[in-house]
Amino acid sequence: MKLAGDLAEFSLADLVQVAGIAGRTCSIRVLAAEGSGTLILDRGELVGAAYENLAGFDALVALLAARAGHFQVENGESPGERNLKGNVQKLLFEANGRIEAGNVPRPRPRVLPTAAAAGTAAAGAPATGRNLWIGGGLAAVVLIGAVGWLAFARQEVASRGAGGSYGDAAGAGSGHAGSAAPVSGSAPAAPPAVEATQLNGPGDTPPTLLAGPPATPPDPSSSLRPTVVCRLLVDANGRVADAQIYRSRLDLSAFEDAALDAVRKYRFTPGRKAGAAVAVRINWPVTFH
Repeated sequence: MKLAGDLAEFSLADLVQVAGIAGRTCSIRVLAAEGSGTLILDRGELVGAAYENLAGFDALVALLAARAGHFQVENGESPGERNLKGNVQKLLFEANGRIEAGNVPRPRPRVLPTAAAAGTAAAGAPATGRNLWIGGGLAAVVLIGAVGWLAFARQEVASRGAGGSYGDAAGAGSGHAGSAAPVSGSAPAAPPAVEATQLNGPGDTPPTLLAGPPATPPDPSSSLRPTVVCRLLVDANGRVADAQIYRSRLDLSAFEDAALDAVRKYRFTPGRKAGAAVAVRINWPVTFH
């Protein structure tokens, strides 16, 4: 089964972390504004990255910096150059450092050697074929992402428009009971929590998972392995202040309880808004071994 969606809903860093924790062997194909790219994981290790003319760590940094686009996760072995080596969390941490420093490489469309050397119409034919492949194949990725996550996006909009319970729960978890002005001499009130999807400006970074136990299925003998989406409030210190199930299902209640038990023990790097640590609400998919 393929998982597809929009980077505005789930950041690429979150997807890589979840796949790493689950020990997945898969490829994550991305269609962003500046082209197409691929990340390859082998048994939970990030082993390859490509983004147009970029490869290796530069490609990883540029892909993680993309704030808009579509992704598709394909399970199983994937062909591609193995040009990365190291712990997933370490690679993501180093890449995030480069992004915060503004040192993000810009991808350029790949040019086939034969077309560049010849400079003739005949030599340009392979590039035309490649453009057709991108136009057809990656348009299919966009369509899959749009269809597969339409219901998810509608639910998100509906919950915010109705003043949903998550905002109330997040407010309770943050420890601020009211909106009254602080007493003279007391510490200033912490800024309100923001949505992870709003962290797309200069100096903005979403929370990044540092450590967390994998979720254990309630019945290891069962072949059922659903993905449970949790709604987390990550405070300005990187702790999970509140965790709820995004869209609960009665038939998956045991898995939902196990998912909540796991995410409440997670530790994140704090999310930042304009460089300042803030509490962040984020949707987090939990998978089971």
